Amino acid sequence: MMKKSIVLVAVFVMAFTLSVGNLMAQGGNSGAGMGKMKKTPPFLITGKLPHLTKLLMQQWDNPQLNLQDAQKSKLLVIREETISGVRRIGAELAPLEQQVAEGIFAGKTPDDLSSVVGKIAEMKTEATMLHLQCIFKTSAILDKQQLAFLLNTTKK
Repeated sequence: MMKKSIVLVAVFVMAFTLSVGNLMAQGGNSGAGMGKMKKTPPFLITGKLPHLTKLLMQQWDNPQLNLQDAQKSKLLVIREETISGVRRIGAELAPLEQQVAEGIFAGKTPDDLSSVVGKIAEMKTEATMLHLQCIFKTSAILDKQQLAFLLNTTKK
């Protein structure tokens, strides 16, 4: 009877270990532990919207972009507002996401985790709206040629 129990526990532990390893590999984090998962952007839409302030910093003094001093000062304010807001949200998201990851493996049900997932969704929506506001405000400061130049740099 004791041997059967030991074998059963060993099989359970092996299955659990393999399934966790498989889940982490699917997420692109196969080399990371549960507490050291890859940092992900806090946005709902990733890879489809340009990060204009990043592009601007890369082209800041490019004569082809031809930013005027008045534009630069306005763009720096937008950049600071956006980055500080996104960083704040990212810092608040990380522990919530960790709570969900740990909770599901600790036996919590999806219903148990629903409120935390809802909070994560709200925060990612807020971060996405900050990103959209940044694009909108930045586009309003740049003229059509500057914006076209900037967006063309992402295609190269």
